[in-house]
Amino acid sequence: MPALTAGEIVNRIKAVMAVEGVPWSDLSTRDRFKFGGPDTVVHGIATTFMGTFEAITKASQLGLNMIVTHEDTYWNDPDDTTIVDADPVYKMKVDFLTEHGMVIFRIHDHMHRQRPDFTFSGVAREIGLDPTTETAPGSHRFVIPETTLGELAARVKATRGDPSIRVVGDPAAKVSRIAIGAGMATPSVQPADIDVVIGGEQREIEGTFDSPEYVMDAATLGVPKGWIMLGHHMTEESGMEEMAAWLRPIVPELAVHHVRSGIVYWAPA
Repeated sequence: MPALTAGEIVNRIKAVMAVEGVPWSDLSTRDRFKFGGPDTVVHGIATTFMGTFEAITKASQLGLNMIVTHEDTYWNDPDDTTIVDADPVYKMKVDFLTEHGMVIFRIHDHMHRQRPDFTFSGVAREIGLDPTTETAPGSHRFVIPETTLGELAARVKATRGDPSIRVVGDPAAKVSRIAIGAGMATPSVQPADIDVVIGGEQREIEGTFDSPEYVMDAATLGVPKGWIMLGHHMTEESGMEEMAAWLRPIVPELAVHHVRSGIVYWAPA
């Protein structure tokens, strides 16, 4: 079987996306090679949320030398290496990538244009929401049997296996109508037909709407509202598992695995 290069893989991705209604735009500064290049011969592919050193080493141990990330590799959105090139962490990371013949390709903007957006479908799946309970396709709103905010938060935490999540609201509040967000795309908790928002990240004050403080006031006044924040990393990681499943039939010659980029937050005992 002839060797497959990273460039050939990316061309297949672009072609399939175009068929699915997402024509590729080279104007995106995000969606491009971040390490290595199109001539690299690929032995296997790992998808991951971000090009962390943990994800890179896990992929290498599995014999996967192409990493498809959703977010950046060098700790800033444009992957501007000039602001980190004197940093020893950067040097050690690049040295490892070089030594192991790795290549990193980022897919962010085009992935968010796909329908469904894998970041949303992934987070819904990972927190245990049944797709059949979505109020309308692509609404990102779900109706579940009535439960309490405390029980829902505990179930989400256990289902995902994360050591730490943030919750605002009365644990005893009765809730059933959920809106989900991924990354920065976290909706406001204010609408009357939403009881709980489960999202990725949001400015806590001086944002579009100060949901945490709104829920605090709602709890004090006996209005059943809840705000569950998992974090940017934890909501969009699951979307890269969806991406791995999407990639497998595109590159049947290669192994494709999702590799988690690591657990971000921990809670002190």
